[in-house]
Amino acid sequence: MLADIILILHFLVVIFITVGFLLVPIGYYYDWSWIKNFKLRLFHFGLMFIVTFETLVGITCPLTSIENYLRGINNSKSFISFWIEKIIYWDFPTSFFIFLYFVFLGWTFLMWKIYPPKFKNSYLK
Repeated sequence: MLADIILILHFLVVIFITVGFLLVPIGYYYDWSWIKNFKLRLFHFGLMFIVTFETLVGITCPLTSIENYLRGINNSKSFISFWIEKIIYWDFPTSFFIFLYFVFLGWTFLMWKIYPPKFKNSYLK
């Protein structure tokens, strides 16, 4: 069950990153103030950077490693973990993911330029 909790956490990270790509431009269009939050945007950018870096250097995501460790020899999956794994883990070559993550890291950086977060303190500008 703990492995399923880690998998759900992993899924939420994937959703957070993916939805962020869409909500930043939409939020700027509709002038949502929360979408300009510096800490939220930095967290999103940091996660995308980590995912790209891990893939580039061939590191397995720590959440994946923890989940695999917790599952041990028993590979039985619950209904939820079966479907979340189908959504998260795609069977493509690493080079595909490196390209994809660099494209999305570039998109994240571009969103910082086009739709900058709001800095609360002048020393952060």
